Amino acid sequence: MRDLIKRLVIKILIWEAKAVLDRFNPFIIGVTGNLGKTSTKDAIYAVMKTKYHTRRSEKSLNTEFGVPLTILGEKSGWGNPYRWLIIVVKGFFVPWSKNYPTHLILEIGADRPGDIKNIATWIKPDITVVTQFGQVPVHVEFFKDREEVIKEKGYLVEALKENGVFIYNADDNDSVKLLDKTKARKISIGIHEKSDIQAQNVKLYGSPIEGTEADVTLDGETHHIVLPEVAGKSPVYSSLPAFAVARELGIEPDIAAASLRDSDKPKGRMRILKGMNNSIIIDDTYNASPKATEHGLKTLSEIETKGRKIAVLGDMLELGDYTHDEHYKIGKEAAKVCHKLYTVGIRARVMAEGALDEKMDDANIMQCDRSIDAGKELVQVIEEGDIIYIKGSQSIRMERCVRMILAEEHDPRRVLVRQEKEWRVR
Repeated sequence: MRDLIKRLVIKILIWEAKAVLDRFNPFIIGVTGNLGKTSTKDAIYAVMKTKYHTRRSEKSLNTEFGVPLTILGEKSGWGNPYRWLIIVVKGFFVPWSKNYPTHLILEIGADRPGDIKNIATWIKPDITVVTQFGQVPVHVEFFKDREEVIKEKGYLVEALKENGVFIYNADDNDSVKLLDKTKARKISIGIHEKSDIQAQNVKLYGSPIEGTEADVTLDGETHHIVLPEVAGKSPVYSSLPAFAVARELGIEPDIAAASLRDSDKPKGRMRILKGMNNSIIIDDTYNASPKATEHGLKTLSEIETKGRKIAVLGDMLELGDYTHDEHYKIGKEAAKVCHKLYTVGIRARVMAEGALDEKMDDANIMQCDRSIDAGKELVQVIEEGDIIYIKGSQSIRMERCVRMILAEEHDPRRVLVRQEKEWRVR
């Protein structure tokens, strides 16, 4: 009965969302890929809101529920049937709104085959942005193989309007493979490969670290961008599509750069925070995949500090048959970078095996069952100058560990992911 009601609610929400799109015909930017969707969506929003009445997907509302909710301007009802009833009723009146956004930025993801294919039957983007794929993609567990994941994301490229634009990552071979999915105009972004919009001289700044900076070249001109409070190449990759969208919609590059500098930084995505005892936390706790975790560890390796480098790594979920090998590889990488390694969860114990095989001293490896247990251990050992990189899949709740070692000057509700009431009771 519950599944039947869920399907009914989804059908009603989609019907209402279609009515809204037919009524207002907003400019639609669809963002998909396997890594960096939410950060990219937020970067585009930071730039677009300077000129247009824009709405974006809240947090990661990117599913068959989340997309129509964004169009309707509503948040999730979670497990409360009365809230869902109110959402459905309010949705009937949205087509008669007097101040509907002119532009929508929709993050669109896929947990299972058919997720994006179904959405693409009624969402026709003016611009589609595809971010990156990992060698082992996130959410691969319910797909036959990684090629099926890439194919699923490609449906949003195929759904582009005839005069649309496809923005893709030239550094990512899988994104490049999607070029033949559309005859729409293409714009490439990248760091390593020659691109229409390219970042160079990407580096960390501050002592030991305050943020990331880079030079962005487009149309033969170079613009310097500064991204405070975030670390590594991932924030830069997220910023480049924002420059592409800005150019398409007549927003000056200098305005785009300033908007990205001053925007609210994404929670739990390579966020630089102050920790206890004058330590530094790199909070990457929103979610985890092998490629993203490797990137985080590489960024950690590039930071110069007099203190120790500590990695706190939780289970990476939804990897299916790749689970053992990918956790083992991450353990080996962590051993090359870190003075101490804390693992959280049953799957992450394999990281400890990888670290030991890479000759990391057993005394520097701690295996914990829960993120709170890791936090308790860290509280006892953190020293001034230490840099702590923390990551894990969403349900491992690694933000609880961050909260335990956060400096008092930070308000956890403002800087950490999953601080809403619905999450805190879980």
